Amino acid sequence: MATATKRRKTRATADLRLARAVSGPPGKDGLWQHIRQKLVLGDIRHEAVDAEIESFRHNPAHLDALARRGEPFLHYLASEIERKGLPMDVLVVPMVESAFDPLAVSPRDAAGLWQIVRSTGEEHGLTVDENYDGRYDIPASTSAALSYLKHLGTVFNGDWLLALAAYNAGEGAVQRAVAASLKAGRDGSFWTLDLPAETRAYVPRILALSSIIAHPEGYGLKLRKIQNKPYLTRVEVDSKVRVAEVVAGSGLPEQEFFKMNPALKPGVQPPKRRYDVLLPVESAAALASCLDGTKPVTFRKNGGRRGATLSALSRHSGHG
Repeated sequence: MATATKRRKTRATADLRLARAVSGPPGKDGLWQHIRQKLVLGDIRHEAVDAEIESFRHNPAHLDALARRGEPFLHYLASEIERKGLPMDVLVVPMVESAFDPLAVSPRDAAGLWQIVRSTGEEHGLTVDENYDGRYDIPASTSAALSYLKHLGTVFNGDWLLALAAYNAGEGAVQRAVAASLKAGRDGSFWTLDLPAETRAYVPRILALSSIIAHPEGYGLKLRKIQNKPYLTRVEVDSKVRVAEVVAGSGLPEQEFFKMNPALKPGVQPPKRRYDVLLPVESAAALASCLDGTKPVTFRKNGGRRGATLSALSRHSGHG
């Protein structure tokens, strides 16, 4: 994720025909079925996209590994993307950016599931200091990444190929490439831009994965079955509650807890404010029942946030 630059309007008017993926019988593929119904980029064809699809077809184990690593996070991420009103295709961004490794760090110091650089993270509400790096906080970094993506979608007038390119190369770099394309008499679309090789490969890879999720059987591939129900939920924790108390109250082994909450570390004080942890639904209920200062959080469909009662949380735990 490149650092944000000064926001300017873009003249790009690329003629993209965005088509929703054709969905199969309801419930056939669990969470994947829900995701594919909300894709908008899965039918974009280009030789670069076809080449990326062929790469996945020849290495199905890589696709399975991505799904396996993402399984704990996918329902949570899909719910947040839907709540923010973004195309479900942005779910593919952390697949490509970090391969769903919450501790990933790039040579350019982009970090976390969404590979956010410090300046962009801070611009979109993340705290980064010596005791806490919000880029590794899955709820916080997801909120920041989706905020940035929503901004890019607006800047590039809903052209998500340009927006995704800007997430990788930087907003200013893509704007300058669009201007150069238009000046040269081309149409300013992604395929006409002079961009770094990494970005020229990055966008087709996202489009390829979106197309595979939309039509796996058409490519002779099979997606790992994932149930369409919440696995993780957010819990708000009072700043006075120590991380060790949260770990103990959740009932999870330390290693598993910190895998879901990599921004927190044993023995290090959390931020001096309320903070979030991400827990399996059952562990969140156990924590809230035994530890004061903790509160599970759910979201209304209109995006409003509310604390969930334990009975409500229990009802939600079996449904997507």
